[in-house]
Amino acid sequence: MKVGTSLTIRMRGSFNETEQIAYRSKIIDLNEKELIIDYPVNIDEYLELPITANCVVGIEYVTNGNVYTFLAKVIRIINSPVTAFAIGIPKNDHIKKIQRREYVRINTDVNVAVHNISSTFQPFITVTRDISGGGVAIIIPRNIILVEGEMVQLYLVLKSTYSDFEYVTTKGEIIRTTIENHVRTTSLKFHFYNENDRQKIIKYCFEIQREKLKRQIL
Repeated sequence: MKVGTSLTIRMRGSFNETEQIAYRSKIIDLNEKELIIDYPVNIDEYLELPITANCVVGIEYVTNGNVYTFLAKVIRIINSPVTAFAIGIPKNDHIKKIQRREYVRINTDVNVAVHNISSTFQPFITVTRDISGGGVAIIIPRNIILVEGEMVQLYLVLKSTYSDFEYVTTKGEIIRTTIENHVRTTSLKFHFYNENDRQKIIKYCFEIQREKLKRQIL
């Protein structure tokens, strides 16, 4: 873990999403004994976590594509210059790797610019057919040829009704190209420079999914 690492925090250490409300936070500082964490905010209602000194929370974070969890006791509340709190750095044997279910994949049209790293085609702008934390499927113009296994540069613009614009830059590995109803679609696997960008996409997917569910209810 390092400064800037995104965290998911739940009370009492439960990671059952149907029982515990998730809060977003990140590491803003650290020393030999403590992690200094930005005050957690509820990802649905944007409410602050009702946290006090000596309470126990469950921490979840992602690194190198793997999800890890540990329990932490809040050591102290920090009120200056910003509200934050300190937790003890966990021992290695107290950190558990957990199995994450497959990333939620949603059908939506995200604007994406595609640049070729080896300059074999001109950059182009298109939209996605679907997207998840693991990869994306994009619509390909007729004059563009993408080779399986090739790496390209992707620039994605994410926007939902729940949050402001998020910009993600990542490499994409070309997996396959298919044609359906005369529309060429290429699937790509994300290779992130920063794992926090995966969290942006996962958060965006859940927000779009929630929007669609609300429209169905209404």
